Amino acid sequence: MYDPVMVQPMREELTKVGFRELKTAQDVDALMGQKENTSLVFINSICGCAAGLARPSVIESLKNEILPQNLTTSFAGNDVEAVERAREYFVGYSPSSPCVALFREGQIVHMIERHQIEGQAVEVLTKILTSAYNRYCGEKIDESVEIYDPVASMQITVQETKERISMNSDVTLLDVREPDEIQRGKIEGAIEANNEVGQQIINGWPRDREIIVYCEHGERSLQATQFLKQQGFQNVRSLKGGFALWSQQP
Repeated sequence: MYDPVMVQPMREELTKVGFRELKTAQDVDALMGQKENTSLVFINSICGCAAGLARPSVIESLKNEILPQNLTTSFAGNDVEAVERAREYFVGYSPSSPCVALFREGQIVHMIERHQIEGQAVEVLTKILTSAYNRYCGEKIDESVEIYDPVASMQITVQETKERISMNSDVTLLDVREPDEIQRGKIEGAIEANNEVGQQIINGWPRDREIIVYCEHGERSLQATQFLKQQGFQNVRSLKGGFALWSQQP
């Protein structure tokens, strides 16, 4: 168990904005018994990276017009009994902390797991939370509301990329593939990324420069896009499907 004195400030970040602490299994069961309500369960954590993002994101999300009726929290590693019982209600999800679960009528309707929190920005996590509130926490479920997808927001299709290139000669294409992949073909005008180019980008490129990153299939370019966003680049996206899809389309 963590030192209660050490974790108290992390608890108070949430309790001072209206979160109620669940400390026992009975507390959790009582919450889940409120079938007519919507409830947010935040599993707090001492983890500096993920929890340090999750707590301010949850707090920022409270500015939304539509909110869960119950705001609750338990601390992993301290409220052991409550966390274990809460995880029994997190059907279909592996244990992780921090995490955020949204319930409606006693059923889990949305979950943000630790792996979805790590490496994100507060504004991104806040958008995910508020979109979930807007969909599930109104008088009725609003199926017209899409849960914000940070991956989709970082991607651009092949057709959209071609349109951007034809409209704007200042678009920068950044190829993050290996040399042997590049030898088999590349998009005309693309800059091949290496350590030297990487340093030039971080140290010298303007943060509003439009950049489209691509790899072979789209996974590595997503990672590179996320990294560049963390470095302050505002207009960077990953080519969905990568060069493999680009080379298949006319």
